[in-house]
Amino acid sequence: MTFLRRLRPALCWLLLLCCLLTQALPAQAVVHRPFLPEQVDYVAIGDSITAGWGAPPIHGTRLNGFSAQLHRQLLTRGPAELHNLGVPGLTSGQFLFLLDHWPEASGVIKHADLITLSIGGNDIIWADYKSPGDDAKMRDALSKYESNIEDILAKIRGQNPTARLFVLEVYNPFPPDDSRHHALSEYIQWANESIAMAANTHEATVVPTASLFLDHEKEYVNLANNDIHPNVAGHTRIAEQISHALFGRFNKMVVEESMKPTLLLNGKPQKLKVPLLVENDTLYLDADQVAALHKGLLKRWWFRIGLWWMQVNGQRVKLPSPVLMINGRPYLPLRAVSQSLGAKVYWIEDAQTVSVVTKHE
Repeated sequence: MTFLRRLRPALCWLLLLCCLLTQALPAQAVVHRPFLPEQVDYVAIGDSITAGWGAPPIHGTRLNGFSAQLHRQLLTRGPAELHNLGVPGLTSGQFLFLLDHWPEASGVIKHADLITLSIGGNDIIWADYKSPGDDAKMRDALSKYESNIEDILAKIRGQNPTARLFVLEVYNPFPPDDSRHHALSEYIQWANESIAMAANTHEATVVPTASLFLDHEKEYVNLANNDIHPNVAGHTRIAEQISHALFGRFNKMVVEESMKPTLLLNGKPQKLKVPLLVENDTLYLDADQVAALHKGLLKRWWFRIGLWWMQVNGQRVKLPSPVLMINGRPYLPLRAVSQSLGAKVYWIEDAQTVSVVTKHE
């Protein structure tokens, strides 16, 4: 008894500390999953948001959807393959059916390192379309969604228990001063609470799309074109959120019809005195800027205009294209020189961006 009386104050302090820590922790615990491998298989699954709708097609492809933008972020650090399985108009019930009857989807999900999922908006849209203003029918649809999202994440985790998995919240497309915003807000909150519960059970990270878009609807939603999908800025915001969760950084690479090549060094944009060039399917940079990129690694080199080889730190390096002279400046094949110094070079063609990596995550 004497021992217990002496221990009681310590137990009280321990209980108080636990209470304080519980209040300090976020409602949803952060899942610490393994870092992504250098070569990433990325599977984007879900509805039209995954498919990139709302972002205008460029050369027939929606290159600025969030999944395409996230894919480009992956390409700045190494090889990455995107499998975009977004199906416009898909509800959670239809998606569940596809998971059981679409072997191609199951195959890529099984081997994915990264998975993103957007599903739920169409459950609300179709319930309202079939029975406008019918609160009972909407609540029935959301009850089914609550069950469906749990089953969806359970099936994904059953096929792949280790991938990094991100689930997008359902967002309200209308600004707060629009009566439609208030009509939808309760239902969207219900859907997002269902997502949060299922994500917590199945070790997924929730992308807080609802709060990201709140008060930014005119900025992030394609309302100007009478469309409730995210516009390019909205898709960019989603990709940015996921990229920060993965890598702690985001390099904006929105594809335009006509673009000039840009350069990243270890994920950071570089200011170039003279631009990158693409000649003979080879990426060139002027010799002074190549030397500046590899300051500290490059001890000595030798090259001559027109040669298909050069010396780098005493090593003979074969070049894919010859050394060029343009406007009085020697230009060198960037990939060959950088790789000879131990760096890795990745070309993101859609965004006309080259990523040079000398430090590895």
